[in-house]
Amino acid sequence: MKINRLLTATIFFSIILYAQQIESDNPFDSLTIEKKSKIDNNSSTVEQKLNDKNNSTITLQKLNNENNSTIALEKLKSELKKRLTNKNLIFKDVKHKKFIKRFYRQNDYTPLWLTVDGFNKKYISLFSEIESDITLDSNSKIYKEHHYLTKYIKEKKEDRLHIELKLTDLYLDFLEHTLYGDINWKKFSRKLKAMRKRGVAARWIRYRPQYSLSKLLLQPNIGETMEEITPKRFGYTGLLKALIKLKTIKEDGGWETLPSFKKLKLGDSGLNVLKLRERLTASKDLSICQTPSEKLFESESTKVEEVDSDVKIQPQAQFDICLENAVKKFQKRHGLVVDGVVGKGTRKVLNRSVESKIETVLLNLNRIKWLPRNKNKRYLIANIPEYMLHYIEDGIEKKKLRVIVGNRKHHTPIFRENISYIVLNPYWKVSEGIVKREIIPAMIKNPNYLRREGFEIHTTWSERSPKINPYNLYWPEYGYGYEFGRVKFPYRIMQPPGPKNALGKIKFKFPNKFDVYLHDTPSRGLFKRTHRAFSHGCLRLDKPHSLLETFASFNKNIDMKKSNTILKGKRKVQLNIKNKVPIYLVYLTAGYNIKSGELEFRNDIYGYDKMQKSSK
Repeated sequence: MKINRLLTATIFFSIILYAQQIESDNPFDSLTIEKKSKIDNNSSTVEQKLNDKNNSTITLQKLNNENNSTIALEKLKSELKKRLTNKNLIFKDVKHKKFIKRFYRQNDYTPLWLTVDGFNKKYISLFSEIESDITLDSNSKIYKEHHYLTKYIKEKKEDRLHIELKLTDLYLDFLEHTLYGDINWKKFSRKLKAMRKRGVAARWIRYRPQYSLSKLLLQPNIGETMEEITPKRFGYTGLLKALIKLKTIKEDGGWETLPSFKKLKLGDSGLNVLKLRERLTASKDLSICQTPSEKLFESESTKVEEVDSDVKIQPQAQFDICLENAVKKFQKRHGLVVDGVVGKGTRKVLNRSVESKIETVLLNLNRIKWLPRNKNKRYLIANIPEYMLHYIEDGIEKKKLRVIVGNRKHHTPIFRENISYIVLNPYWKVSEGIVKREIIPAMIKNPNYLRREGFEIHTTWSERSPKINPYNLYWPEYGYGYEFGRVKFPYRIMQPPGPKNALGKIKFKFPNKFDVYLHDTPSRGLFKRTHRAFSHGCLRLDKPHSLLETFASFNKNIDMKKSNTILKGKRKVQLNIKNKVPIYLVYLTAGYNIKSGELEFRNDIYGYDKMQKSSK
């Protein structure tokens, strides 16, 4: 019995052990897993330690590199400081010595172009901007310096500090060229002063661009910097495009000078006509003709059938309608009388070389650089050589009006102001200069002059001040060269509103020290002329009522219905402008017509082009 029980227990435990063996191939699995877990944990710890060691090595290397870079940079700054502060060390061909010394001192002698690994890529951007600047001549100092430094850097010369300073010097030159241009304003100002001593009223106020050269040098992107400081108004961009075309024409050989002849017109033929055609083709004024051949020679004086059939003339040597239209286009572009006839005046302008025109365009680009760069929603531009007033709104020309400008002895000054009020039925208060030069001599010759022209004499500038009877004055004592010599005229002469008033019915006032303004005129016939330099310096406006309507459109206090009623009478009324409008009186003899896409030139009526070109 005991044996049976023992056998049964043995079998039971055997079955249990067998079942456990079936669940796991390894009877010691639990022990293996535990051991394996410990081994894995130990391996991870070792691996982590190895990683930490590697990371710490990399970090250490990085810190060492950074420390080395810092040390190298400090060494570079120290060398630069030594170069700039040691009086015994010579600056090699550096133009802006004082500025550069101050600039580097203020910036802790940190290099602009040098790094511990060599030169940064900023200088490549500078070279690219210089190479793409169409206003730079290949013989200019900037261009030559650029080529010198390009070669110097490629050859890897050892004097890195010299290159650093030369690059900064070059960049300063380029910034100044873009900001200020190349006109020698000091010499030009002396010439204007000499003109004033000769009795010619000549004034030109310029406005220096408000930029800090130091801040511009530190800006990271040179391309963006140059874009920022390049003028955006007064047709600058259009003139650049036109300059490219002119330089292309120059590269193609330009054009030949026309020979002397009396006149060429529609119906004429011969070698001179052929040369005229070539000249206008070269300047792109003459293109492929679209006029039917049977109409090419139609005019009142000449028909095709009138040409002798025995004489064979090349079509290119005949003055046809296409050539006449090309002449008219040229005349319009140059502010000449547009009649299609090539006389002495048109021929003279045709014979201006392409080099001369390039020089004129560059001169006007440089003038624009000295005009204010304010961003205005609305403004007026009075271009004196063009005899035109332009109203600009939101960057678009909305109105263009003819003006009469100062004559060659009384130049209209170049400056900028704000139109602050408008006067309806204004008084003309005659300046002391006009009284001295014109009215007193006229009264000496004819005592009835003032009464005939509708002038009044007052004790002060007030329109309500007591009047003086002109017949009670002995006029010779106020003139020059008479028995009583020079005696200052003690009164004020003014012309009340009326049909003879020199200011007409409307005056646009922009207070200024020159006492010039924009006004109407009773002399309407002068606006029909091409050249309109007849005033004493003020701007006479062809259609003042049209400009008044423009001002009323953005000034609610100006009621056109009331204004028209006032203008029918003689009562003086002042209209204050809440939204003041800048007016720029400019002198541009070259400009780009956005509507036609054509380059236009105007006559140098005051001789300023010639003076500024010779002032370089």
